[in-house]
Amino acid sequence: MTNQPNPPQKPFMEQLALRQTGENEFEMINFPQKMGNPLDIAYGGYTIAVACKAACLTVPDGYNLYSLQGNYLGPAYTDRPLRASVRVVRQTRTFATRQVEVSQTTTPKDGQKEESRICLLATADFIISSPTSLLSYSQSHTHPNWRDCPTPEAAFTALVEKGTVPKKLKEAHEKSFNLISHFYDQRLVPDSVFTQNLYGIAASAPHTQDTLAPSERSTADWIRSREQLPTTTDNMTSLTFLMDLGIAFLPLSFNHMWFGDASAVSSLDFSLRLFVDTEELKLDEGWLLRELRCKVAGEGRSFGEGWVWDEGGRCVASMTQQCILRPLAKKKGEGMEKGKEKGKL
Repeated sequence: MTNQPNPPQKPFMEQLALRQTGENEFEMINFPQKMGNPLDIAYGGYTIAVACKAACLTVPDGYNLYSLQGNYLGPAYTDRPLRASVRVVRQTRTFATRQVEVSQTTTPKDGQKEESRICLLATADFIISSPTSLLSYSQSHTHPNWRDCPTPEAAFTALVEKGTVPKKLKEAHEKSFNLISHFYDQRLVPDSVFTQNLYGIAASAPHTQDTLAPSERSTADWIRSREQLPTTTDNMTSLTFLMDLGIAFLPLSFNHMWFGDASAVSSLDFSLRLFVDTEELKLDEGWLLRELRCKVAGEGRSFGEGWVWDEGGRCVASMTQQCILRPLAKKKGEGMEKGKEKGKL
């Protein structure tokens, strides 16, 4: 893979644009980009969002996505487009099921042909919405309204002014997570972990949840799309892109660590579930509250979850992921190798 310069930022609709290359076959027009992870690999939200969009483009009108589940099978690179191949598994008057393979071409060696490498395998399930419900309720949240929460710029500038984090770490966060600020308006819940440690980049920064057990810690923010999303598929693609963010590195951020403290941190599988009619999703019109928790860590893995509510307090969606979380290797004749000094780059 060749190193590519950072391209000019394009709007979300343009970055996630697909062209049809065959029957139920699609390809990104642009290349995916990286976010958060310091390794030169694409943000996983691109891969899962491409799977979501491709599946949605193959179902008839009126079918609503309610489940997208699958496995990440390998990293996606930033110097080639993602491709999606969709297979029709079920199509009835009530349900539709699609199996999606998202892949990239490999870099051929001398005298060899390009081959396809699968990055993600997913199953998408759709349903015709029911006009009535026997019961209707969902879990609630206790976070403040978005109007009472600061913007990332205001929250992180305050950390620098207080001397909690150095300015260079704020600048590092802005560079590493520039996609999220480019695509979405945000308001950060003040007592959230991400608000107090720049998503974890400022690993040594104290936070108000230090007295809680790691499994009880959480982070939350309000998010709204910066650009207009004209179709249900566009809104679903944007939500799917967003739901992948941060879950894999929650145990690092929550425990004063960062990527230098682990040898491998990435998502292994995912389960996205929708609890509302997808035609009601309007990420460009209203704010959504997203809360993230990491309930389990052990055996070189972690399990995290994300929940999303609308402004009215209705639970909209959830995302769960099991992730790889491997420690650094031991050096010969030494104990466990230390990670990079906390809070330093």
